[in-house]
Amino acid sequence: MRDDDIAPLTPMQKQLLGEAVKHSGKLIAIGVVLIICGTIGLIAETAFSYASISILGVVAFIGGILIAAHAFQSKGWKTFLIQSLLAALYIGLGVFIWFAPLAALEGLTLWLAALFLITGVLRIIAVVQNGQSGQVLWPSLSGVLSILLGALILYSWPQASLWVPGLLLAIELLLQGWALLFIGLAIRRASHNNDK
Repeated sequence: MRDDDIAPLTPMQKQLLGEAVKHSGKLIAIGVVLIICGTIGLIAETAFSYASISILGVVAFIGGILIAAHAFQSKGWKTFLIQSLLAALYIGLGVFIWFAPLAALEGLTLWLAALFLITGVLRIIAVVQNGQSGQVLWPSLSGVLSILLGALILYSWPQASLWVPGLLLAIELLLQGWALLFIGLAIRRASHNNDK
């Protein structure tokens, strides 16, 4: 597609896109970085799985510390007790992940499998309930694929725990990267047409 084929941005589009029009290069750069990270993740799913669970452990631990700090600033014993329990849970989760990353990955993988199964079933229920609209093919296919993916993960569990979280993270990074890249390129082309 040539740049001449792309219509210039209307004032409404400029307003909706806001600062993105000025920073399309950053969107493109972030997209390229995410694509590179996603590609590395596809090559090294196990390392990505361990990295993702390690980051989750760090975030949980830091979150627990922050909640604990908030608990000590709270007024009243009820708020202090609830905040302290939440802090202990978060800190405990972080420590558990650090000392047992494989068990944490296994739990995360089971959660992902359940998520795929439940969302697949809910999509099919929505198709059955709203089937009169005529748009049933893609939602049905999406629901069936989610159920199949959840079943495949469960079937290969716990071995799948080593690669499924990393693979899904890599795919997400690739999808986000390509989306940002194409959005940035489209904004750049359209804004260049405005300058003509």
